[in-house]
Amino acid sequence: MTGPDRPLRLVPAAGPVDVGGPSRPALLAAVDAAVGVLTAHLARWAALPPRWRGVPAGPDTDPATVARAGAQARELPDPVALAEQADALREAADVVRRQHVDTAEDLGPLWDTWAGPSADAVQRRVSALARSAHGLVGELGDTADVVDTAAGQVAAAVRDLAAGAAAVRPADPVGGLHPAQVDAMLAAVRTDPGVERPLRAWAADLEERLRLFLGAAARSRAAGREAGARVRERLAAAGPLGPPVSPPGGGPPPRSGPPSP
Repeated sequence: MTGPDRPLRLVPAAGPVDVGGPSRPALLAAVDAAVGVLTAHLARWAALPPRWRGVPAGPDTDPATVARAGAQARELPDPVALAEQADALREAADVVRRQHVDTAEDLGPLWDTWAGPSADAVQRRVSALARSAHGLVGELGDTADVVDTAAGQVAAAVRDLAAGAAAVRPADPVGGLHPAQVDAMLAAVRTDPGVERPLRAWAADLEERLRLFLGAAARSRAAGREAGARVRERLAAAGPLGPPVSPPGGGPPPRSGPPSP
């Protein structure tokens, strides 16, 4: 009679995944502040003579576009939570591996003393369980790697979005002008030629801040969706594994628990 199947492979530890960046509350606060500045000033920007603007009016200069970008920022998951989910998957794989090893050690002495049809049947069952355990450990480890990669990708998206929000510089008056000053100049557009130069500078500053924010928002949204798609694809291929994993970008987690052998 042959002995039980080979020991299960160890699950590699997580590689270096950079999930550093602002906390979720800090990120959303920065985004909200940027959205507030941009939407308030874009309403004034729309009142400028078109020839004083650096870019034409359109969807990207609509306050609703900025507000939507701010709302979509809430779809980005917390990369730290994703990394913790990957760790939980690796821990689940280690639990399966330890249980398999313990069972093999407990049954080991039987293979030297027990023979016959019943022993063969038990050993076939144990071998089948071992193969299931091998597959489960591999699936859990591979899924953890995908979730870890998603965590790093989302973290980079969070840092990019935070930089875009910071580029709006909410504490810094746009073009060096406070809203009341802009309103006074807009009221004098038809009567005071001297307001053209400062309003052109104000518009250019606002447009640059808007460009940086919307660019970062679009990139972060795309990166978050890509990360979510990879995790969902992996979960669909692997089936229900270990602890629940929430895919980035929403969607229900799979049912927890290993499949029946």
